[in-house]
This record gives sequence, C-alpha cells and structure tokens, in this order.
Amino acid sequence: MNTKYNIILLLLTTTFMNISVAQTSYYVNKQTGSNSNNGLSVSTPFKTVENAVGVLGPGDTLFIIGEYSNNSYNPSYTYSGNINDPQIWHQENTIRINNLNGTPGNYITIKPYNSSTILKGDGANILRVLNSSYLKFEGLEIIGEVDRIPYSTARALQFLYREDPSTNTLYRVPLGTTDEQVEQNYSQNGSLPDISGISVSRPSYTDTRGLYMSKVHHIDITNLKVHHTPGNGFRVADCDYINIIGNEVYATSRKSYSGTHGMVVTNANSSVTGTLDTNPGYRITILNNNVHHNYNEIYSWAPDKTLITPKIDEGKGISLQRNDLANGWNYGRFLVANNLTYWNGYSGIHSNSGLRMDFINNTCYMNSYTNSITNFGGGQSGNNIGMSTAGTGSDDFKFINNIIYIDNAWGGFPISVAETTNVVVSNNLVYGINGVLNQDSDITPTQTNMIFTNPKFVDPGNELATTHDFSLQSSSGAIGSATKTYNVNGVTFDIPTNDFYGKIRDSNPDLGAIEYSPSLGINNINRTKLKIYPNPVKDYIYINGIENSNTAEVYNLSGQKVISNQNTLEYSNTRINLSSLSSGIYFLKINADTFKIIKN
Repeated sequence: MNTKYNIILLLLTTTFMNISVAQTSYYVNKQTGSNSNNGLSVSTPFKTVENAVGVLGPGDTLFIIGEYSNNSYNPSYTYSGNINDPQIWHQENTIRINNLNGTPGNYITIKPYNSSTILKGDGANILRVLNSSYLKFEGLEIIGEVDRIPYSTARALQFLYREDPSTNTLYRVPLGTTDEQVEQNYSQNGSLPDISGISVSRPSYTDTRGLYMSKVHHIDITNLKVHHTPGNGFRVADCDYINIIGNEVYATSRKSYSGTHGMVVTNANSSVTGTLDTNPGYRITILNNNVHHNYNEIYSWAPDKTLITPKIDEGKGISLQRNDLANGWNYGRFLVANNLTYWNGYSGIHSNSGLRMDFINNTCYMNSYTNSITNFGGGQSGNNIGMSTAGTGSDDFKFINNIIYIDNAWGGFPISVAETTNVVVSNNLVYGINGVLNQDSDITPTQTNMIFTNPKFVDPGNELATTHDFSLQSSSGAIGSATKTYNVNGVTFDIPTNDFYGKIRDSNPDLGAIEYSPSLGINNINRTKLKIYPNPVKDYIYINGIENSNTAEVYNLSGQKVISNQNTLEYSNTRINLSSLSSGIYFLKINADTFKIIKN
C-alpha cells in the first residue's frame, strides 16, 4: 500500500517545526548605529550587519532598521562615458554574510525592523550570503537601480571587461560595433579569442544582483520583495534544503550583459552539508512566489565562449540550472508549486539540466515579454514561453495541475521537454492567443487529462497594468479539474493544501495557483487591496483593505478556533493580538477566505 503524505505537513516537519523563540534580539542601523554599541536595543544598534554577525548565535534575531546601502552607493550617479570610472567597477556588497550558522532547532533570523527597512545597492550584490546554514530571511525589501540606468548606459558597458587583477579595461568587441556587425563577424564559434582560462571582471553597475547565496543549506527565504535590480533578482547556488516561499521578484535582469533571470536556483548539491545526504524527499521547495516582468534588454556574452549571438534569449521567471549529477545533485527532489509567473522574457518556469522536479499547480501567463512586447515583429528567439525543461541528462519531471497561457504568434510551446526522460504531463490547462496553439511533439503522445480552453482569469491585465488578478471566473474550465494526488516513485503525495493566497483547497481542487472563490460581494474580500502583515508575525497582525464589515478568526493546525475578533473589520487597519499564541502555523479566516500565517 502506498503511503500518503501531505506536502504542507512535510514542510512543517522539515522546516517550520524548527521555529523557536529567539534567544536574543539584536538591531542594526547604518545611519545612527555604532559598532561600539551592544546592539541590544533600538537605541543602541550596531552600524553594520557584518559586525552583528560576529555576535549572533543560534535562535537569535537580527532586526535591520531604516535604509541600508553599500558604501559607494550614489543614487544620483550618471555614467559619463569614462570606462575607468570606479563607480561602475567597485563590486561592493551592500550586506555580506559569511560563515553564519544556526542549528537544526534554532535558526538565526534576519528581518526588517518595520516597513521602512530597505536594502539598496549598485555593486556586485545587495544581499550576499555564503558558507552559511540554518538561517531565516524574512520580509526584506531589496531594490536596485534599473530605473536610473538608461538603455544607452547598459549598451555602452555591455562588452567591457578586465583581466583580474589588472585595472586595464578591454572590449570583447570594439566600441561602436552594431548588432549586424556582431552577427556577421562574431557569431561563429572561434571568431573571438579564447579567454576561458582568465579571471575576468565586468562592470558591476549594470549587473547588480539583489540576493545571491552560495554554499548554503537549511535556509528559509520568505516574504521578500526583490525588484529593479539590473542583474539577477534572486539567486541561490551550491545549496540544499532551501525553502523559497511567498516572495515577489519583479522588474529585474533588464540591464545585464550576462543573460540573467528573475529567480534562479542552481547547482543543488546533496553533499553541501559536508556529507552525502541520501534523503529522497523534497529538499528544494519553491512555493507561492509571485515572479513577473523580469526580462533582458541587452543580449549576453560569456567569457567561456568564443562567439556572441546577438539575440535576447534569456530573462526567465523561475530558472533552475544545472541541478544534476554532474554538479552533485545525487538525491532529493524539487517542489515548484503555487507560483504565479507572468510577463517574463522567455519562460515562466524552466529547468536546464535538472533531475527530480515536480511542477504542481502553477499559473504561467504570457511569459514571452521579449518577443510579444519589446521585439514584437522581430525574429523568433525562444520556444520556451510557458513551462519547460531541457538539457542533456534531464530526467524525472512532473507537470501537473498547471495553467499555461501563451502567445501563439511566436510558435513556442506551452510545455516543452527537450532532451528529457521520464516525464509526466497530466491535468494541465493550456491556451494561446494570436494563432493556433503549437504543442511539443515529445509530450503529446503521453499527456493525459489536458484541457484546451481559455482559463477565464478575473482580470489578468496587460503588460503595463499595475494589478493582475489570476483568480478564476465561475465559468472557468479549471475549476474542479485538478487531481488531488500524484505519485512519486510509488509514494502518493497530496497537492498543496493551500493555494497561493493561503486559501484551503476544497475537496474538488482547481487547476493553477489560485483556488476559485465566489464573485466578490458584501461578504467577500477584494484581494487586490487586502494586506495582511507582517507575516511571519511576532505579536500583532494587521489587516488592511477590508471594504465591508467582516469578522476575523484564527485557527490552529487542528482546526480549533483560538482567537475570534468580536469587532467588525473596516477599511482602515485592524490589529489582532496574537502574542498569547505559541510559535507555529495558523490560519486566519476572514469570512469564507482563509490565509496561512506564521507565528514566531
């Protein structure tokens, strides 16, 4: 008999049960703090996170106060054409955390003090973490310089590089070379000198990453907002036991010369903990993330290649790269579920050379921004415009209960599985506009329970809209069409218990990331205006955006009501005191809508 596991309970076992009461709270304020302070209060904060790292121990919490930027940060900077200007090369990290380790029962938590906390930067990385474990990063906002970097600056710095440790600035192709000349003279393998054995630096100003972690394990990254970084928004590498949950990543990767993406997990390694871990379960989880409007404006080149292809073919939403045997991913699975990906450059969710990945109940919408918008009418540059896997050796993939909505005009596939074996494609809804839907012949003979119809989103908006509502209309064919379970190597798993918003799925679950709710009315919630914060919460949770009188109740995992708010909730902030509750997972119910909250 197969054993049934519930995904959420599995995650609770591996992660959230590690939540414990913080031993000590520390504070850092770059504007008013001093590293000679003890850091134990808002009035005596450290000045730098790096100094605080020296005193943090298992179970501690670090609160970051106010704006935090790298030392050379200059929000008024404008590139003048000086290729040796230190501002474009300085490679600084706004925050660098090295060798910080909690313990299995006591994660170290790093979080904002309040909503005014912002991390900024114009160097190599805004938040850099390496050689660390058992950490939680919660609720941080990371902002880059995309809006201050003109396209002309990105093009001017596109081909610059230096051979380390020299400060001699070189061009990969001569300054002023047109795209047509690149295509004619440098697009054949061997047409450029081989510099693969040389350590190379390139301008950090147009390639700043928002978050970059490497050689890390047992890391929870929850409720971050990462946006407007010119390079990668979010990158985790050489990693294991990573939970990426409830984050928003948008408007990133636009000015980079290195083919970047919104959210990247790469080189997962079953031995990063120091010993080979043979646990076959979910060890990389990517859940309930909102990843949108990440695309490239600049085509890329790589130092290890002797050619340049002058076409934009990157800028994915969620990109999973080189998670294979060659890079040490011997055991364990990826779970990619309940994510929204829309208006990304090429592909909403993609794996390149990956193993053992399950894509469950995601919603992917118009992830061909490059061809559909910025290169409309131009040449075909990418087929992967929905959900996809490629790369020699890719194996063991599941595409189940997803909604994929594409632009047919470019001939791409809603689901693509090039060079991939052992693929299950079941209970998905696919739909395309602007022509006839084109499917990948590698999956059409074996795909099952597929639906080919408009999913009828409430209001997806266009590429310029400020709100995008991927909730389902009452007539949507996605309603009640999901399978409730799926099989992994003889073990039956439930699909996620809760949807993207934390609403509990009913006994006849729906396709996509968002479970259907009745049309909005006097007793329902306008989710585009609703804010529930902070989450995770310590003492008080605030509810903002209720337009009509409602009531709120809090339930524990056993379904017992533990708090009932007797007052009506109004449009202004309502505060509910949760300080009497122990740490763990709870569900906030506002009328018929349910939201998952985490109590620290």
